[in-house]
Amino acid sequence: MAKNSRKNIIFRTQRQSSSGEMKKFAAILIACVVGVLAISCLAILKKYDFDIKSAVGGDSETVTESMTAESAVPEIYADKTYLLWCADDNGAGLHFAWLINVKLPERRATACTLDPQMPLTVDGVSRSINDIYRKSGENALVSAIESGTGVAVDGYIGSYDESFKAMINYLGGVEITVPEQIEYRGPDFTLILVKGKQNLKGDTLFKYLRYLGTLGTSGRSLRSSALLEMTDGILSPAYLEKRERIFSKISNTLKTDLTIVDYSSAQEGIKLLMENRLLVKKTADSPEQLIEKD
Repeated sequence: MAKNSRKNIIFRTQRQSSSGEMKKFAAILIACVVGVLAISCLAILKKYDFDIKSAVGGDSETVTESMTAESAVPEIYADKTYLLWCADDNGAGLHFAWLINVKLPERRATACTLDPQMPLTVDGVSRSINDIYRKSGENALVSAIESGTGVAVDGYIGSYDESFKAMINYLGGVEITVPEQIEYRGPDFTLILVKGKQNLKGDTLFKYLRYLGTLGTSGRSLRSSALLEMTDGILSPAYLEKRERIFSKISNTLKTDLTIVDYSSAQEGIKLLMENRLLVKKTADSPEQLIEKD
């Protein structure tokens, strides 16, 4: 009996020892897991400056909304009209001239070609815009246009034969749609162009615009369309990074009353147009149509 009792006692002791080892192993394993989790939690909290709400994603929706709001393009409002012209190098007067109105956020440009012989009344006397410009200069021409048409001119950009060509060449030419094949041989120049869209360099574009002046009313409409194509081509993503250099070239090459302050105040609108292009391009038969309500 004593021998059997010793065996039973020995058997129970080994079982208890095995159970104790398992418990000890489990305790160590749990401690390791808890330790790893604790280190991970501390690392995450440290990343978020120990802001528990941010760490668990409590403000993720707010951050997304904030980022969306910052990346949204602001709506810019503008309604500006500019006088553009090209005059003879020798003082003979205007070759061609336009008024162009640009509206934001509509991204709309409306162009009106001015006939150099268009009469305006100045101090009770009727004179052509060509005569006003030739005898009194661009400031007098702007004043006459404003008083005679009711259109407020926000600025002007003028050129002469060679400076016009130089500016177009600086831009690498502009794309113009020629509606019909042209074979023109006149007293001052010869122009041969095929029908369709093509890139015109300075000298060819200058001749094309002068040629349109020989076509009367239809030619003035085509000049307006050409200006809109030129404007749309310049206000394009291709020139986005060069926009400050282009303004500098205009200031140094052409005749303008637009200053660096004017450019800076309009820069966001210019950038918006270059990134998104013109949405609507319209021609007007008379300056008064530029200020008509839609």
